[in-house]
Parts: sequence; structure tokens; C-alpha cells
Amino acid sequence: MSISLHQLSIPVVVQMLSGLSGVIDKAAGYVAEKKVDPQALLTARFAPDMYDFAKQVRVASTWGVWIAGRLAGVEPLKFADDEKTFDELKARVAKAIEFARAQDAAAIDAAADKVISFQAGPNVRKFKGKDFLMHFALPHFFFHCTTAYDLVRHSGVPLAKRDFMGPVQGAIEG
Repeated sequence: MSISLHQLSIPVVVQMLSGLSGVIDKAAGYVAEKKVDPQALLTARFAPDMYDFAKQVRVASTWGVWIAGRLAGVEPLKFADDEKTFDELKARVAKAIEFARAQDAAAIDAAADKVISFQAGPNVRKFKGKDFLMHFALPHFFFHCTTAYDLVRHSGVPLAKRDFMGPVQGAIEG
């Protein structure tokens, strides 16, 4: 059995960003119910040198569009990077999901052995598409999705693993 680069990327990005969208919903509901200042969650961080929750969501969604765009050979969607509310973060995640879903599966599959090159600070990074996805982009993507979830959970929002995972595709019932 073989699996395509598209199957390894886009459904996973959509699933995880959908889960992140649900986490944002639960965080917004929590602050409304408990009458907590939303900034307490939006700016929550584990360490002074780590990104806060809002930035973790921004970076996770950026990685989602980078995965889709770079593999498809199109310019990734650019964001303003100025989202400051739960609603703005949720809209950003929705745009990232829409962008990922819109990419051509055949173009993504054709990228497995193509060189993907991009600027990373002062350096130019180069990977074959499959290596970019599996050993660079997905680990970064999962790190920021996980950290965003953990920050909200640590702040008291009642979340479970299924909130993190979002809608799971392919489960066989019975």
C-alpha cells in the first residue's frame, strides 16, 4: 500500500487546525462563563521566552499554510499577524483551513522529490518535499498546535484529547 504526500499533509493539517479552532471556542466560552479577562488566556505562556497562546495559534496556522502552499508550489497565504482576540484567531484558523483545502492534490503529490527552498532568517533552507513535510514542517506544526492546547488546558479550560485532535477521519466503527 502506498500513501500520497497529499494524504499525509492536507487532511492532517485540516484535522489539527479544526481541533485548534474548537480549543479557541472553548477558551472563549470559558472566559465568558468564568468572567475571566480574555487577555489572561490570550497572553498565557509557560516561560518568558516562549510565545503566548495567541502567537502559538498564529504560528500553527502559518505552518498549516506553509505546508500546503510550499508542497503545492504556490505562494503560501500571508497573514497580518496582528490577531488579538479569540474571534480574530478563529477567523485566521478558518482561512488557513480554507487555503489548505484549496491546494491541488496532484501538485502536492508531485512535490515528494522536488526541492523546496525558502528563507529562514539569514539562511536559505532546502528540502525534498517529503523531507520538508515529515521531518521539518509537521514537527513544527504539531509543536505549536500542542503548545496552544496545553496553554489553554493549563489555564483551567476543561479540554480533553479529542479537543486537541479535532474530527478524526477514517475511524472504523464496530
